[in-house]
Amino acid sequence: MSTVHGVVILAEQRYEAPLIQAIQRHGETLAIVRRCADLAEVIAAGRAGVADLAVIDGSDPDLTAEAVDALRSCGMAVVALGSHALRARLVSLGVASVAAPGSPEQVVNSLIAATRNVRLHASIADVQPPPPPPPSSPGTVIAVWGTSGAPGRTTLAAGIATILARTAPTLLVDADTANPTIAHLLGVPVQASGLSILARTASRGPLTPQDVQSAAVQRSEGLRVITGLVTAHRWREVSRPSIESIIGALRLSARYSVVDIASTSLEKSSRGASRDDAALGVLERVDRLVIVARGDIVGINRLSFLASWWAEHGVDCPITLLVNRVSTDAIGARPVASLQDAIGAFMPDQVFHVVSEDAGVQRAALRGKALGESGTHCKASDELEAIVAQWMPTL
Repeated sequence: MSTVHGVVILAEQRYEAPLIQAIQRHGETLAIVRRCADLAEVIAAGRAGVADLAVIDGSDPDLTAEAVDALRSCGMAVVALGSHALRARLVSLGVASVAAPGSPEQVVNSLIAATRNVRLHASIADVQPPPPPPPSSPGTVIAVWGTSGAPGRTTLAAGIATILARTAPTLLVDADTANPTIAHLLGVPVQASGLSILARTASRGPLTPQDVQSAAVQRSEGLRVITGLVTAHRWREVSRPSIESIIGALRLSARYSVVDIASTSLEKSSRGASRDDAALGVLERVDRLVIVARGDIVGINRLSFLASWWAEHGVDCPITLLVNRVSTDAIGARPVASLQDAIGAFMPDQVFHVVSEDAGVQRAALRGKALGESGTHCKASDELEAIVAQWMPTL
């Protein structure tokens, strides 16, 4: 019995229907599994293991050598659609073959030839381990938010997710629409934005756990990452309704989901779309909120503004306050006592935890590692692990 190879297609509308009809005539070997709107969807399909062949418009500006390498690393072969004049450039990108878009049978022949060199569906799991099964009950969504001024939200979010992933399947989501940096921090390829893929899918209908897992990149045995926007100026791709849908799907997809979000402007929302929409949508639906402030005079002052805003606009959910990068140089000889006095003036009942200023954090980032990963042992990592261990029983 012959193997049926999954095909995804990204082509101009005028070519798409004839190509699909030609491929369907060879159903004993080829099967169309997805019609894609952009290259990001093609890459997502490859990572999800739903196809091992891709037909892609050779004039797509996103079709680069890096994108082809990403698809090949997923076990996919690429047939590029292009004229003879484009052949040399397309071949240099690493595609399996080039076929004329107006010749459907030539495209089919190229696909069949490519099947001899691609790994079969069953072996794609060697590249990307299968996603874990959905949790038996809704998981916990944890947002990591904080003040402006780079207090270390992303570093701590990645560390928290890494620590949680040792105990149960965990998703780390970069929903920072101002400065998306998780992929850069962890050295994850950024050819496609997992967040954008989910937002587009959500605009078409309800999201499923399979949609979430297909958009995620495997980081370790228990941790998968949904990368953020490729560039921050594309923040309009993530609307408030779409982020709310994503949060709902996360609960059904993993035991823990850690969502890194941007600091908000703390101003009254204006009419129309806002860059803050993603963060505000997450804040309204989280199960636990981690607030991060930098442990210096400016950082605590900014925390007072944030606390005032949260008291007026925030939802009722458990809050963990992390004061990050604490040192005697920045806050005085008795840093914890100084912080208690300062924070107690505007958050009198709020317990806070301290993460020390530590060069080990920068060393870990230089190696593309999160706190809590193997080889990142340092004081800050130990402190974060102890903090997570304290509130894990309540998650």
